[in-house]
Amino acid sequence: MLRPTGLVPSLLPGLLQRSALLSVITLASLSCATPPEFAERSERRGEPKATTPSHLEMTTAGLQKQEAQDLQDLQTLYSKNAFEAALIKMGQFESRYPRSTQVQNVMNLHGLTLLLLKRPREATQHFKRALDVAPSKNNADNHWKQYVRYNLAAAQFDAEQLTEAQETLQTISPELLDSENRAKLYLLRARIQERQGQPVESVREILLASRDFEKSGRSDVLERQVESSLGAIEDSSELRRLYQGHEESPLAEILLFRLLEKELEKGSVLEAEESFKLLKEKFPDSPRVALARDRMDALRREKSQTKPQTVGVLLPLTGKFARFGQRSLQGIQLAFRIFNSTEPDSKVTLVLEDTGDEPEQALQALNRLFYKHGVVAVIGPLLSKGAEQISARAGELGLPLISLSQQPGPPSSFVFQAGMTPKLQAREIARHAIEDLKLKRFAILYPNDRFGKEYGEEFWNAVESMGGRITALESYPQGETDFRQQIDRLSGLYYTEARFRELDALAKEREANNIKKKTRKTEQFFNLPPVVDYDAVFIPDEPKVAGLILPTFAYRDVDRMRFLGISAWNSPELSLRAQKSAESAYFVDAFSAQSTQPAVKKFVDKFRATFGQEPGAMEAFAYDAASIVEKSLAPTRSELAERLRHVGEFPGTTGRITYDQGVFTRNLKILTVRDGQITEVR
Repeated sequence: MLRPTGLVPSLLPGLLQRSALLSVITLASLSCATPPEFAERSERRGEPKATTPSHLEMTTAGLQKQEAQDLQDLQTLYSKNAFEAALIKMGQFESRYPRSTQVQNVMNLHGLTLLLLKRPREATQHFKRALDVAPSKNNADNHWKQYVRYNLAAAQFDAEQLTEAQETLQTISPELLDSENRAKLYLLRARIQERQGQPVESVREILLASRDFEKSGRSDVLERQVESSLGAIEDSSELRRLYQGHEESPLAEILLFRLLEKELEKGSVLEAEESFKLLKEKFPDSPRVALARDRMDALRREKSQTKPQTVGVLLPLTGKFARFGQRSLQGIQLAFRIFNSTEPDSKVTLVLEDTGDEPEQALQALNRLFYKHGVVAVIGPLLSKGAEQISARAGELGLPLISLSQQPGPPSSFVFQAGMTPKLQAREIARHAIEDLKLKRFAILYPNDRFGKEYGEEFWNAVESMGGRITALESYPQGETDFRQQIDRLSGLYYTEARFRELDALAKEREANNIKKKTRKTEQFFNLPPVVDYDAVFIPDEPKVAGLILPTFAYRDVDRMRFLGISAWNSPELSLRAQKSAESAYFVDAFSAQSTQPAVKKFVDKFRATFGQEPGAMEAFAYDAASIVEKSLAPTRSELAERLRHVGEFPGTTGRITYDQGVFTRNLKILTVRDGQITEVR
């Protein structure tokens, strides 16, 4: 994802700061170009840097004293991330000073603020107003309007107003933009076409413009977009035509490599050999040549050395995570009936490889499974650390990988996510909250780490797709134990500038009652009440941390709040730590050993009889992954991968399982706490 990089006039330093999760909107939107103060950070992220007109800088020069102070106030609020308060100030400025030389800039900033808050429909109105009030006296003014029109188109795109966005883009004159911002213009056009289901046209748009954009030195942004659009094109003949029409494009290498990938997936050896030869000749120094060579070697080996009944297992069997690897291994062994002589022999040979704790060891283990043992598929890895590299390598090798990790790897037709991903969990808890509990407004309080950000972003996307709204957002550092400040920020108690009327009223009450000192009896005359504009809070963290957060809401006078969580909450530790506050918690999981469903009861009974202990979700997920592999075994890896892509309504112990865009999805269970006990809602 990328920060919304809007084409905005110069602002005061530090103005466009955001929390880690939402410091960006999406690569898809590329909303708006970066203002000058973002230049250094944009360079690091690989975004284009904006060139903005200087004649409409947001400055207090030439303004009346109160007008200048109001402008300074709204910028100060914005710089503190007090966006809701800033919006109030912007609205007041626009009403009080309709003839100000800065009103069009404030309206533009108003729109950008709404974009940051993911309220694009409202943002469009403010960009339109900025265009309506902006002067039209000279070319410089018209130049400024090009930038605001782009912001309007970006907001319309984010609001799914694709036709309107196209029409707005048609009013922009590309020749008035510098090469970097022209790149954004064409990128947004390409994204609209991609969203409309026209990936070929999207790719063609980028290829036609790529030579000009290469001059800006920011071709990495174009590469990401063309790769995204190419990922939606499955027809190799269409890819071949695109390449033949744009062989001289700076992006031709990516196009040729994608063509080679599709030919390899289909097992088209002759066509793949021809594409590989072209890639080596035209782009000899490209790192993609080495990747393609590995894939070609894999295809050649597959035709002669694949062992159709040999399955690799990639788990941590030593190190600090060994106990989790052993639990998953038991589920896999049970599925293939390794220790059960009373059931038919699966005829499958399992080859175990130890991933240990480090990604490099896991990659070496994967290579051994492929080159030395000729496995037809691999079940694993389990750990999120290194999962992306392992998934990428399996895709390069054309080796079906059924991952048990929660962390999804890069898209590949050979990688199948069988773990319970953040996206799956976030979507199901959002669905329950909106459809079953009839809630509409949500806050997100998340740990500022990789998983926290991913869970938070997936929950945000799920809520919006179902018609709900995210009205508040805060993060906290790893290891935090005091959450009062974060909860105050969520509840309008931290930034009080926008509540000046309430503060004045309290001051008058104190004066009327001759109250000079704050005590327990008089604190009501000093403290503002919380402003809670959300119906539930999503907290994607372990029960140890959630158990500290939940009671803190009541301590800060945010009472009777509903809490939404993840599968990790399915633990007695949640109630033990959160006490009564846990009674308002809802969370998800996929497996319950107490279930009365036939498939689950059969699995639990077999597991107890074989290993003498109760299975958990980890064993169940591994068991289901292995069961799906056994049902899908085929003579070649490509055929096995094709069968896995057609899995539908498979009766697993973790629900009915269906393949969907790289993931084995299932309907999760909704759980809650009643009288201190975890129970199933449905």
